[in-house]
Amino acid sequence: MIGLFLALQISGASAAAPIPIFIVVRDGVTSTSVPVTISGGEPSVRADALMRAMKGTLITGTNFHYTLALPRVRLDLIDGIPFAKRDTLTIPLTRAPQVRGGQLYLPFQFVTEVIPRYGGYFYDMAQSELRTLAPKNESSPPTRVAASSTSVARTPTTVAAESVRTPGSPPRASSANKPSTRKLVVVDAGHGGPDNGMTGPIGTPAWFVEKDVTLSVAKKLAAALKARGVDVLMTRTTDTLIALSDRGRIANSNHGDVFISIHCNAPGYNTAAGARERGFETYFLAEAKTEDERRVQDMENESVKFETGANAPKGDPLSFIITDMAQNEHLRESSDLAETLQTGLIDVHPGPNRGVQQANFAVLRGSYMPAVLIEIGFGSNQSEATYLSDEANQRALARNIAGSVIAYLGHYESRVGGQR
Repeated sequence: MIGLFLALQISGASAAAPIPIFIVVRDGVTSTSVPVTISGGEPSVRADALMRAMKGTLITGTNFHYTLALPRVRLDLIDGIPFAKRDTLTIPLTRAPQVRGGQLYLPFQFVTEVIPRYGGYFYDMAQSELRTLAPKNESSPPTRVAASSTSVARTPTTVAAESVRTPGSPPRASSANKPSTRKLVVVDAGHGGPDNGMTGPIGTPAWFVEKDVTLSVAKKLAAALKARGVDVLMTRTTDTLIALSDRGRIANSNHGDVFISIHCNAPGYNTAAGARERGFETYFLAEAKTEDERRVQDMENESVKFETGANAPKGDPLSFIITDMAQNEHLRESSDLAETLQTGLIDVHPGPNRGVQQANFAVLRGSYMPAVLIEIGFGSNQSEATYLSDEANQRALARNIAGSVIAYLGHYESRVGGQR
């Protein structure tokens, strides 16, 4: 079983980008070169050398715990565990940090993607530079090489140029950032058939039915994506029930590049306060951290009660752990996709931005590709139910989501070489 999941990961891996012999850490006029070492065919960077270059501190705790204390963020790591932690946020890594010869080595992806995203830096692949947001001074002094006892001598390689962005900002769908090959986006309209999803608004006779709105928006999203040259597969096009577990299988069997599930939100209480809840949020697959995330997770996973027979999940607690291992790479990409979609929706949605969230959604578990669930608004709120039921507003949401998907695909392709 585990071998199968590993095979799925390997088959989805892209051709590796060239790895530099060192990373330049640039802070204004100061620049320091930190060697990139190779062990077992994998690139890594020594943590103590990197922290010196970044004016940070490496804190060694007990039981193989480490903390990277940077000027703007603290990131926690454990030797041999492929996750990092920032406060309560768990960040999946493509490879675990490792202690070798008494020194902690950081995966290359952690240095070039995680630290920039959460620490106020960005990594310029073309220059192999990890920079603060201060402007680069062209008259800066020559670089110096940070001490490292295990650097490996290799021929310098030129890193392929990549479109980069500052942390937190979505990639723009410029011509340089559009996917060069046709992609398949799987669009999933939440609920269906006997599963109505949520109904509302609160305090009035129910006239808003989630399954109808999600299908309408999903169809408009499919049309908007097709108009931009993207292939689309819908998990349902009529009022029918598709098992949560089957939705991911449909995406996998058709080799989808991205999976997007459309849903409408509702509070966990039918009170006046609940009726005032508004806004949009985007979820990716990870363990729910807050009570509100668990509430939405439980609400959307309620569809399982409509499933029977072979389609019903077996409830094996180990299955999610194994699936999570196989999806490690895609979780990182799912987080990026969620951020891109959520940021884009700010421009068109009248409700408050509730941010990117994480939860253990059954519909996302089996999707071996970047996968997100978008809560496009609260059907329980009178004004948002009216907004979401309007055809023009649905088209605006669909066009906005489609544009963000195109931007994400271009950014993803530039980073991984266009292969899955």
